[in-house]
Amino acid sequence: MHGIVKNVFFLSMLLMALLIQNSCLSESNFITYDELKSLLNDTDAMENTTVVDVRAQSEWAVGSIPNAVNIECETFIDQFGRLKDGGEALTSIVTIKENKMVIYGSGSGSGNARLFASKAVQLGYNDVKFYEGGIADWREVHGDYLWITYEGFRQWYDTKCPFDDGANYLVDVHPPSLYIDYGHIPGAINIMSTYFASLDPGSITDIQDIITNKKAKIVFYCVGAT
Repeated sequence: MHGIVKNVFFLSMLLMALLIQNSCLSESNFITYDELKSLLNDTDAMENTTVVDVRAQSEWAVGSIPNAVNIECETFIDQFGRLKDGGEALTSIVTIKENKMVIYGSGSGSGNARLFASKAVQLGYNDVKFYEGGIADWREVHGDYLWITYEGFRQWYDTKCPFDDGANYLVDVHPPSLYIDYGHIPGAINIMSTYFASLDPGSITDIQDIITNKKAKIVFYCVGAT
């Protein structure tokens, strides 16, 4: 009984903190999917922008919005909605408070991400944006792609390889000569990025002819993120 009372108390305090902190966000602090997508495609703007994913590291590892860094909410805010160590988890990474910062979590109803954004405003960050839709809006509503870490990739790879279920594909987008001569991750098929051509240099096979299941999970890789 004591444990239940304690948990209810903690939840009540967190709810109170959320109600107080939500007032720190104005309409100008919210960013839509289209606005975020446009920002991510603006190379110059991204030089002075940090996208912060506040989900647990285990969630971030298996897929995040491109260019995002992971700062787990629990490393920044305690169970009472107070800053931990003066907000060092954030200030040690985003050091210039005049730069733009976009904060997101799992999606609608993600109080942790909203509270995180409010606390960032309180810390004096001048251009804080909160993507309320989060991963749910980005991935499920708009069907956009995610970046995956090595750890997340390895977990998926070790479970699904040799990719013979028709629902998982690993795609090497190098030119065929590099795919053949310099090697590739075992199990990967080659679909060159520029033309989505197949392994045969003389072919113009479309990716849809190779991967017919549009609900399949496809992991692409090349030399780097670009």
